[in-house]
Amino acid sequence: MKKVQKALLATSLAGALAVSAGYGTYSWFTSSTKANGNIENGTLSVNNGEDISTKLFSASKIAPSQVVKGDVVTIDNTGNMAETLKMTYTSTVDKAPASPYKIYYLAFKYKIQPDKDEIEDWRMEWEKGFFNGNHNEQSMQALKKSKALPKGVKVVTGEVTAEEAQAMSTLAKTAKANNTKTFKFGNDEFFTLQEDEYIGIVFDVKLDQKAGNEYQGAKYDGTLTVQAKQTDTGAKYKE
Repeated sequence: MKKVQKALLATSLAGALAVSAGYGTYSWFTSSTKANGNIENGTLSVNNGEDISTKLFSASKIAPSQVVKGDVVTIDNTGNMAETLKMTYTSTVDKAPASPYKIYYLAFKYKIQPDKDEIEDWRMEWEKGFFNGNHNEQSMQALKKSKALPKGVKVVTGEVTAEEAQAMSTLAKTAKANNTKTFKFGNDEFFTLQEDEYIGIVFDVKLDQKAGNEYQGAKYDGTLTVQAKQTDTGAKYKE
């Protein structure tokens, strides 16, 4: 019996030692914490990156002193970030210098897209003064004060003057370049679009009354290129 008791005691002690040795790998009091984060990049897009289907204008049998009234094209911020636009209007004449063509633009910025009839009313108010011989800026001021333009709609206008056109032609170094005229504008507060804003822009082109016979049968092409960039300082347009 004594031998058996001693054996049992030895076994019990061995088990107690084994359990005690394991205490260092367990913890009865526990605590933990963690933090997660995620970033979703914004999208910068103008008209979904697709070409505008509406033609700037289309006309034939134009003669000196006549004006071609263009159609309104819509520029839409289709991304979810604010963006600043730069417009480049390039005109080319196939057989004579481009300088006798005068270019005028009128742009509206709005959050709720108007229908075509509304825009036509705005345009008519603008042209009332302009085609009576007043400066373009006076026409814009008249439009701003008219009842035709709803509250909240912003408007700007501009033109390439004959002097600017002549300077560009003088700087051109090749015959082909002489037939091309480029006009850049935008890149300011008006041309900064929030994600829920649009710009409607229209171009009118006039063949100056001083244009001679070299313009008979000439073909005029105009192209508007719109680039968008972030509004952040130092952001650049795509080259």
